[in-house]
Amino acid sequence: MSKLKIAVSDSCPYCFTTQRECIYINESRNIDVAAIVLSLNDVTCGKLDEIDATGYGIPVFIATENQERVPAEYLPRISGVFENCESRREFYGRQLETAASHYETQLRPPFFRALVDYVNQGNSAFDCPGHQGGEFFRRHPAGNQFVEYFGEALFRADLCNADVAMGDLLIHEGAPCIAQQHAAKVFNADKTYFVLNGTSSSNKVVLNALLTPGDLVLFDRNNHKSNHHGALLQAGATPVYLETARNPYGFIGGIDAHCFEESYLRELIAEVAPQRAKEARPFRLAVIQLGTYDGTIYNARQVVDKIGHLCDYILFDSAWVGYEQFIPMMADCSPLLLDLNENDPGILVTQSVHKQQAGFSQTSQIHKKDSHIKGQQRYVPHKRMNNAFMMHASTSPFYPLFAALDINAKMHEGVSGRNMWMDCVVNGINARKLILDNCQHIRPFVPELVDGKPWQSYETAQIAVDLRFFQFVPGEHWHSFEGYAENQYFVDPCKLLLTTPGIDARNGEYEAFGVPATILANFLRENGVVPEKCDLNSILFLLTPAEDMAKLQQLVALLVRFEKLLESDAPLAEVLPSIYKQHEERYAGYTLRQLCQEMHDLYARHNVKQLQKEMFRKEHFPRVSMNPQESQLRLFTR
Repeated sequence: MSKLKIAVSDSCPYCFTTQRECIYINESRNIDVAAIVLSLNDVTCGKLDEIDATGYGIPVFIATENQERVPAEYLPRISGVFENCESRREFYGRQLETAASHYETQLRPPFFRALVDYVNQGNSAFDCPGHQGGEFFRRHPAGNQFVEYFGEALFRADLCNADVAMGDLLIHEGAPCIAQQHAAKVFNADKTYFVLNGTSSSNKVVLNALLTPGDLVLFDRNNHKSNHHGALLQAGATPVYLETARNPYGFIGGIDAHCFEESYLRELIAEVAPQRAKEARPFRLAVIQLGTYDGTIYNARQVVDKIGHLCDYILFDSAWVGYEQFIPMMADCSPLLLDLNENDPGILVTQSVHKQQAGFSQTSQIHKKDSHIKGQQRYVPHKRMNNAFMMHASTSPFYPLFAALDINAKMHEGVSGRNMWMDCVVNGINARKLILDNCQHIRPFVPELVDGKPWQSYETAQIAVDLRFFQFVPGEHWHSFEGYAENQYFVDPCKLLLTTPGIDARNGEYEAFGVPATILANFLRENGVVPEKCDLNSILFLLTPAEDMAKLQQLVALLVRFEKLLESDAPLAEVLPSIYKQHEERYAGYTLRQLCQEMHDLYARHNVKQLQKEMFRKEHFPRVSMNPQESQLRLFTR
């Protein structure tokens, strides 16, 4: 790993020596530098303000000449002052190197720093893993290519827990413990657990720690399968299902407002456990999606206020979010920012860091926020939680995955986390504006009007801080969701949701012609753009701080191109060549509109949007005849 550089203003006098590479400050984004040297003129022109605004904490020195004096108000914000004096250049260089080295060290969070230091020791390994720093792979041409492709550092960092110097990931000792404590502080949790097998495992850890046979679990119908596995099949809890919304485009919505009413919930309890219906706090746990796959975001404060007094704990499955507390207008939806007291439920939050945060695939984390109920019988202590954790954790963890979780926390710490996510929100807004201005058929899933004016007519800076531009107002036709209350849900600004033709937004009915979103998705993939997913007449693109406008403009350009092909009714062989080639006999002579019409007519003939909606409505739930755990045992019994 190469040393970070020194960024220098082109107007600075030559007043220090350094062995590090120097670059001009206008050539750097400040992510590859360990210290910055400015002229006094740079400071008075606002350059110091720009550097401070990054939140990186880079040490800054001011180089002066001709007996310049640095104004007193700048002194607390800098690391030192250099004079243009030839005899002091080496001395100033040592000051600069000390500050740069310290910055490099503190830039690496606890576990990653320990991992780098350990690998740099060059220990001879006679333990697992058997490839031992990649050397086994290098005994064969294929293995050697494997190491060359990923780089030697990855293999050297694939360590075994046989050496206690790196601490213990299962019982949380040493650097792993410090890293998780740091993450808890960043995410406003009491305790954080890093999980290396995705949120599928995180959910099971939480559910196995809390639930036992006979417990009632309030269960979002839209919950991920891991919640079904952990709560119902493994723990044997009894579910009380809450119906959820789907709209005609196929978007996954939230739980109906009426489902949060206490009287209704007690009616549901009476259906499955009549003896529990009048208990003061009947639910051991509620499992709620904080954000759906399609970007419907819940108001956590509203959820806790409505059902918190009925639940020992609430698990907010935040697989598809986790960044909400770093976006000011989303703060109220964050369970981890809630002010809680002894009468509130304990809060557990699971996050798929690999989805829209900065993590390798399978990285996940559990946040525990329940110190406000410590000492009560319902409280889950660390030992119980960790016992469940160890049930689902491998005894051979992949250290680079753990390090990625450590780095993710560091990146989100302080101002830098908020800056990155605000940039993401702004880029998403500007991308939506581009689509609204350039596309006629494909539309962003946002309100058409806000206070009587077109959504895109407002300044981006205003939209980025005001939830009104993303809220699902009950009864508005653009979203077609039913059963919502005021201020209950809003569209995630970091999920670019688009609709395709085929649904009349005024009444939610099928139009004469439509474009199933899977056709658009396949066109985009044919042209090198990969969406996250598509449904009936909807398509989803995940936005993270990784995006820039060049990438988003490429997407918009392809959307415009698709619309032109649609309007000209281009041959299918031109639009979807791979699919056409695989099924040439089936699609011989087809045009784009012909395929769209055929698929759209199938949807309309069977009213697929209604069938999909009914899967999540109570009146269409299958009749309960036994506990899910019992049904699984019967399935597996010979």
